[in-house]
Amino acid sequence: MPNDKLKGYLCGAASGASYGLIPLFSLPLLRQGVDFDSLLFYRYAIAAALLGIITRLQGRDFALRRGEVPFIAALGVLFSASSILMFIAFDYMPTGLVSTMFFIYPILVAVIMAAAYGERMTWGRSASLALAIGGIALLYLAGGEMRFSTTGLALTFGAALTYAAYIIIVNKSRVRSLRGSKVAFWSLVTGAAVFFARTGFGSRLQAVPTAEAWGLVLLLAIVPTVVSCTSLVISVKYIGSTATSILGALEPVTAVVCGTLVFAEPMTLRIFAAIAMIVGAVLLLVASDAAGRLGHNLNNKIRNKTFKR
Repeated sequence: MPNDKLKGYLCGAASGASYGLIPLFSLPLLRQGVDFDSLLFYRYAIAAALLGIITRLQGRDFALRRGEVPFIAALGVLFSASSILMFIAFDYMPTGLVSTMFFIYPILVAVIMAAAYGERMTWGRSASLALAIGGIALLYLAGGEMRFSTTGLALTFGAALTYAAYIIIVNKSRVRSLRGSKVAFWSLVTGAAVFFARTGFGSRLQAVPTAEAWGLVLLLAIVPTVVSCTSLVISVKYIGSTATSILGALEPVTAVVCGTLVFAEPMTLRIFAAIAMIVGAVLLLVASDAAGRLGHNLNNKIRNKTFKR
C-alpha cells in the first residue's frame, strides 16, 4: 500500500534524525560527571517507563507469546551491545572515525539480506547507499585525524554488526507482526537490565546531579530513544531492513546541524556538501523505490491484460 510505504519512509527518517540528537542531551550530562553506564541505564529505564505509561493509557497490553520472548531478549541485548562496543571503540580511535566506520551497518544489512533471504539490491538502493557512505566519510574524515587501531576497528565492526542484526531480527523474526511500541518497550526493558547489571546491579549507579540534568535525561529518554526506537521498528515493518538502514544516514546530519546551532561548531563548505550528499541519497532511495514499484505495477497490468486476451 502506498500509504504504508510513505509511513515507512517517514518513520525511517524520523528514527535517524531523532537518534542524531543524542549528543545534544548526553554531552552536557557526561561533562557533569555522569558515567556512560549510569547514563544509559537512566535513558533506557525512563524510556521504557514512559512507553509503558503511554501503552497503558491507550488500553493496550505488553503480553508476549512464549516464542517471541527469545527474539525480544536478543533485540535488547544487541541494541545494548552496539552502544557498549561503540563507546569502548572511542578509547582507541577518534570519535569521527568510529562514527564513519560504524556506518558500514547498511552494507552488512544489505549483504545479509541478500545472502540469507535473497533480497535483490536494486541500482537505486546501491547508488543511494554509496552516496550516503560518501557523504558521511566527507562529513567526518576529510581533514580529520586518522588514527587507526586494530582493536578499535574490531570493536566498531562489532557495533555495526550487532546493530545490523537488530534491524534484521525486527524484520525477519516473529516480532515483525507486533506493534512497534511493544517491540521498543521490551527492547528497552532488556537494555535497562543490561546496563543495571553493568553498574554492579546498582552499586556503582551514579545519581543525576541537578534538576537541569534530570531534564536532559528525560529529553534523552523521549526523543532519541522512545521516538527513534519506535519509528525504527515501524519503518522496518513497512519498507524493510535495507531501506531503513540507509535512512539512518540522517543521524549524522542532525548531529552536525545540532552542533552548529547549539554548540557553535563551524559550518564549512565541506560539511554542507556532505549534508547535500546524504540528503540526496535519501531522496534517491525514495524515488528509485517508487519508480520500481510503478514499473512492477505496470508490468502486472500488462501481464493481466495479455492473460485476459
